[in-house]
Amino acid sequence: MKIALAAALLLALQAPAAAPDPRRPTPTFDTVPPDLPALTRPAVLIISKTNGYRHDSIAQAVPAIEKLVKTRGWSSFATENAAVFNPESLAKFDVIVFANASGDIYTPDQRAAFQAWVAEGGGFVGLHSAGDGSHPGWFVKMRGNGNFTGHPGGADQFQTTDLILADRSHPATRGLPDRWRWTDEYYSWDAPPAADAHILARLDETKMRLTPKLQMGDHALIWWRCEGRARIFYSALGHKAEAWADPIHLKMVGSAIGWAARKAGTGCG
Repeated sequence: MKIALAAALLLALQAPAAAPDPRRPTPTFDTVPPDLPALTRPAVLIISKTNGYRHDSIAQAVPAIEKLVKTRGWSSFATENAAVFNPESLAKFDVIVFANASGDIYTPDQRAAFQAWVAEGGGFVGLHSAGDGSHPGWFVKMRGNGNFTGHPGGADQFQTTDLILADRSHPATRGLPDRWRWTDEYYSWDAPPAADAHILARLDETKMRLTPKLQMGDHALIWWRCEGRARIFYSALGHKAEAWADPIHLKMVGSAIGWAARKAGTGCG
């Protein structure tokens, strides 16, 4: 018996270690802020750090957002270093965009700096996995909806359906079709957006394959709200790389950033 156990232990020690999963990186916390380039205003901070699930499409999302900002004549800085969340660095930015960022990425001081920046009226745009279940409670409250319950899996993970536009007067949805045909990994939550949220687009569930857990009925996917004076925007779209070359999606994201920077639209004082 002892010989068998020893042999099994020896085999376990000799077995190659499992390769790390690039989509589920080991969480890290940053302490040294990145050096920022010279920035002109408005300036946009693009965050793609992942202490949760890492989307392959980050590689397409970040340069696409940088191009949207550059086209406006604005400046941007993209980073995966959460130590940028400090008062001195954040003071240089008008908008923070979460480009499929996930997880609790902050030290206590970084969290406090981000919350203070929002309290001072900064603009925030959260995209796709900014809506997943990996974020801390205070962030979920700022986002303005319920807790993440999941998305379809297996052969049903990506489904094509209509997004029903609820408000086409907002800069982000102005000019979009009443029914926007779209393919994505559709998120669900245990509650709709808060009463103070303004829903811009809903998912048409009627022809979809959704388990009861994922059915919401009133299934909002794009909305905005105010956190004090801060303009907060969220869109659940953007899992697939193709989304970041789609002109309608890019127009929506670019206009959302413009609204968050207070260069278009109304709301939030």
